Amino acid sequence: MTQTMTDARLIELIEAWGADANAYPESERDAAKALLAKAPERFAAELKAARDMDVLLGGMPEVMPSAALTAALIDSAPRARAERRSWFAAMPRWPAIGALASLAIGLAIGLGTAQTAPTSTTEDPVDTLVYAALGFDTTYTQEAAQ
Repeated sequence: MTQTMTDARLIELIEAWGADANAYPESERDAAKALLAKAPERFAAELKAARDMDVLLGGMPEVMPSAALTAALIDSAPRARAERRSWFAAMPRWPAIGALASLAIGLAIGLGTAQTAPTSTTEDPVDTLVYAALGFDTTYTQEAAQ
C-alpha cells in the first residue's frame, strides 16, 4: 500500500533518517523513493545536508567501555539484600503494641482512681508505706513513715 508523500513529510524523513531512503520507515519508504525520483532537485539542499551529517556521524569512532570499566560498574551497582528475618521480626507488631497500650491505660486509671484506706494513728509506718506504694493511701507523707 503506497501512501501519498508530501514535500514536508519527505523533508522530515531526510532530517530524521538521513539521505539513504532505505533507512526510512518501511511504511513510507516506497512513497519517499517515488517522490525523490520524481523531483530530485527539489530536495537537493536537504539531501546534501543529510549526506554531510551522515559522513560526520559515520566518521566517529564507536565508543565501547573497557572490560575493566564494565566490571567496575557492575560491581558498584546496588545489590538486593537477602531477606533474613528473625522470628521476632516475623511476629505481628499489633498485639505487642496493644498489650503495652492496655498496660499503660490500666496503670493510668489505677493511679488516678486509687482508693484511700482509712488511716489511724495506731498503724505501723511500714504498713503505711506499703499502702502508699500500692496506691491505697494518698495522704502518705515522709513524716508518717517515721
